[in-house]
Amino acid sequence: MATVPLTAEERRRLRAHLAGERAAAQRRLGGLDRTFDELVAAADLEPPDDEHDPDGTTAYERAQVTSLANATRTVLRQLDLALDQLDDPGFGACTACGQPIGVARLEAVPGTTRCVRCAALGTL
Repeated sequence: MATVPLTAEERRRLRAHLAGERAAAQRRLGGLDRTFDELVAAADLEPPDDEHDPDGTTAYERAQVTSLANATRTVLRQLDLALDQLDDPGFGACTACGQPIGVARLEAVPGTTRCVRCAALGTL
């Protein structure tokens, strides 16, 4: 008899968790977008020379915010993918060994398709 990767209750709990994580990531991305816009607006008020930013702080801040926003977009894509696939019968089964991935791992790493054992072994 095949092992069921997730029970209906686990799917319900995981859906609620992923939806909450998605909402938090959207808020985070909105804040990062506003911060980036503020950095650009502030730079537009400054003369375009190195005298006012000799250590490159403005460029560093923009790069940092851009990097954080890109990472947040990646998280959102992973959350969306997990939410889209949550009702698939095989969702939650390791693609390498077929065993359940586990709700805790799916909550921590929403885009994962492998159990801890197979991920650690590098099993494809």
